[in-house]
Amino acid sequence: MKKRTITIALLIFLLASGPADATTEYKVEKADTLWKIAVKFNKDLNDIINSNSHIKNPDLIYPGQTILIPGQTGRSSAQKIAEGERTIWELANEERKQKGLKPLVMDSILTGAAKQKSKDMMNFEYVSHNSPTFGNPTKMLRNQQISFLTVKENIGAGYRSADEMFSAWMNSSIHRANILDKRATHIGVGHVKGGLHGHYWTIFIVEKNEGG
Repeated sequence: MKKRTITIALLIFLLASGPADATTEYKVEKADTLWKIAVKFNKDLNDIINSNSHIKNPDLIYPGQTILIPGQTGRSSAQKIAEGERTIWELANEERKQKGLKPLVMDSILTGAAKQKSKDMMNFEYVSHNSPTFGNPTKMLRNQQISFLTVKENIGAGYRSADEMFSAWMNSSIHRANILDKRATHIGVGHVKGGLHGHYWTIFIVEKNEGG
């Protein structure tokens, strides 16, 4: 009985002291921003900022600087594309294919930005291209040092599925034109659940330089 008690206690200790809540140290690389680091580790930007109180100005970080990543196991993860987000991307490219247009490349950095915009709309209960947190789409992407030549934004709320949201956009001449923009090269799709309307959707459709 004594051995069993010790074994159980050891198991509890190992579970409690496992790496799930560990903090990882990340060395800033050239062209990194806190936004890009947050997307790279699939973390909320505010969580990254709050975990690095030694950084006085979040807009100024330098190569070689140490950034603390909360709740990581030491392995970075790319921005995850949810099923509904992938469906929007696939539907957009199917429409573009029918019009003889080049497909849009799914961009993980843009997807992170789109998800943040959707989350912001949910948190502050608005549906607008002008965010009280990030400003308009152009300002938002520029502040996060995301390169682009042009940017179009489609947003929506209350649509429970990707198909419903996409149909609503395609039934709007402005939103349809954004999706079928001949110059567009990349897309980011962000969907979050919760809040007043239940579902919030954002897509950024951008034109980038070749190789972008």
